[in-house]
Amino acid sequence: MPIGFFNAVRDNPMALYDVAYKFIRHHVDHEVPRLKELFDYYLAENRIKSWEGSPNPENAHNQVASSFARYITNIRVGYFMGNDIQYKVVKGDDQQESTAETLDDLIQHYNQSSNAPYTDEMLKKDLSITGRAYDLVYVNEGETTLNLAKVDPTTAFVVYDDSIKAKPLFAVRYYQTGVLDDDLQEQYEIYTDNTLFHYHSNGGLPQTNAPEHAVQFDSQEPLFFGRVPLTEYKNNDERTGDWETELDQLDALDKAISTMANFQEDFNAAAMVITGKFADMTEPKYLLDKEGKKVLGKDGQPVILEPAHPNIKPSNRMFYLKPYVVSTGLNGQRQIVNPTLQYVTKQYDANGWQTYVNFLINEVHKYTNTPNVNDPNFASNASGVAMSYKLWGSDQERKIQESLYKRGLHARLSACVAYWDKINALPGTNDVSSVVDMIKPNFDPNLPKNDDATAQLLQILSSIPELESQQTLREIAERITGVSADDEQQRIEDQQKYEAEQADKYDNGDTGIGNVFATGQQAVVDHQGQEDDNGEGDK
Repeated sequence: MPIGFFNAVRDNPMALYDVAYKFIRHHVDHEVPRLKELFDYYLAENRIKSWEGSPNPENAHNQVASSFARYITNIRVGYFMGNDIQYKVVKGDDQQESTAETLDDLIQHYNQSSNAPYTDEMLKKDLSITGRAYDLVYVNEGETTLNLAKVDPTTAFVVYDDSIKAKPLFAVRYYQTGVLDDDLQEQYEIYTDNTLFHYHSNGGLPQTNAPEHAVQFDSQEPLFFGRVPLTEYKNNDERTGDWETELDQLDALDKAISTMANFQEDFNAAAMVITGKFADMTEPKYLLDKEGKKVLGKDGQPVILEPAHPNIKPSNRMFYLKPYVVSTGLNGQRQIVNPTLQYVTKQYDANGWQTYVNFLINEVHKYTNTPNVNDPNFASNASGVAMSYKLWGSDQERKIQESLYKRGLHARLSACVAYWDKINALPGTNDVSSVVDMIKPNFDPNLPKNDDATAQLLQILSSIPELESQQTLREIAERITGVSADDEQQRIEDQQKYEAEQADKYDNGDTGIGNVFATGQQAVVDHQGQEDDNGEGDK
């Protein structure tokens, strides 16, 4: 959007909404249907659920939807966000030491109070499903404490300017409120870099080219984040989900499994074909007069209403059949015909079906770069090099997604730092962008642990002088001990302090036998305690 056009309407609430409505309409008509379909696939509500199946209504009609999309997303979220993002504040010089310490405390408190690690996991989930995710930095009502919320991608979007940097101009969040299906109101929130505008309309989104006639402006409030506080995260430049390009393969897999399920069900309810004569026949039904006597026909034989037929019951597990004699040929040669009983079934290539299903499964794993743990070559005892090759494709995508996520984190932290600087939570006068650059987020992929290999790595690194700092070694050891490097450093300092105090006491004769020699006082023996220990004290 041209920045000049935005600047002309940014301070006029209704003019701004009129512009925003065009984007809302586009979002509802073109983006939301796609996003909802992707969420349906995550919930295993795949297209197979609308499959018409066989035109014969008597045939089985199973619609089996796989949870492959959910499986891929859960693997990706666990791999990318299974370990919390660690934030380190790196000071540029000694003058920034006070700012760095305060900033580190603010970030730690903010992440803990806003439950940022869980929000990051949910953002990654949305990224994996829809290719986009949104979070909102806001201030708790009646407080000065910052908070963080994930925003549904079907109800929010960001509008950028037309510059090469594509800076956010404003963001929109719209949602519906009401009592179930009654008293419905559409709520609209438009966020700029300095103001939040509130609107509402009755009965849902206005279906008109002049929405300002149906929408009411409610209020506006100032913002102090120095930027649009609603941030968009991208899974890739195309904003596609991790498995979105494989929807055709997932549909084919669903159809193959459903077809096999239909075959099995139809096989169990197959039609029975019997040829020959039954030994067990029903009695024919005759036409009777008023007196209950059989009515005779012109040929003098009783009139038959229902001829005798084989006595077949589905519950019977045994049928009595008998051969019969027929005359064939011109000479009337007699021939014995043996009865038959069989089911009419369709032949199915089970081996071909299994090969086809395995092919589809492998294709989905390959093109989504998702490790196939059912692969016999994907073993828990594989070497580190072998496992690295198995995860090579996943790591390539993870690196790209990590860079894009850091871009979103930078926007989130910029909003936080600008607010902290505004309320003087940071000491001195600060350049917000320079302070944000001091924050270094670190991602640690959540992989299966190999404590033995980690211990060997620590031993090798520690034996090489000046190769790794003790801080780095403690960070590596955290994978085994579960104790963070900072906590381990504090434990070491506490232990050194305790040992120093004990050594001072010993040197000064304040402990043990050294106290006797240092002071010349007679040692005091607690006879009462000894008697109690021996069980000979007062009774």
